[in-house]
Amino acid sequence: MPVRSAVPRSVRSTAVAVAFVAVLGACTEEQPGLTDLPPDVARARPTISAEEARFVLVARERGAFVTGATVDDDIETGTTVCWALQNGASLREIAVDGAGRPLGNDGEQLRTKQLMAAAVDALCPDYDDQVAQLDLP
Repeated sequence: MPVRSAVPRSVRSTAVAVAFVAVLGACTEEQPGLTDLPPDVARARPTISAEEARFVLVARERGAFVTGATVDDDIETGTTVCWALQNGASLREIAVDGAGRPLGNDGEQLRTKQLMAAAVDALCPDYDDQVAQLDLP
């Protein structure tokens, strides 16, 4: 004798449909690509990944403008920041100048901190609680 579910069939069907839509929504989230980037960045790095493109766009939002001339070094900075965090360093420890002093909030020092924050946002968000250590303006 078959066992009957206590949950009506229409409720089960609705639950399955809702779950399917949620999974589909997560899979179809828009990822940035070449057409979303400044033209000079797209020309300089035509094989940029969606993750790297997101980093470039987040850096811009944070005030660090990635250009075609800087894109390779900037992405390397971002991936290095995440590597250091994943290996136990903190942003406070790595956001220092050659003399071990915290980076300032102007010029290239500020840009470096903005790139570090963008790296965390776009490439290694598990460390977002450390962005405040950068003391960005």
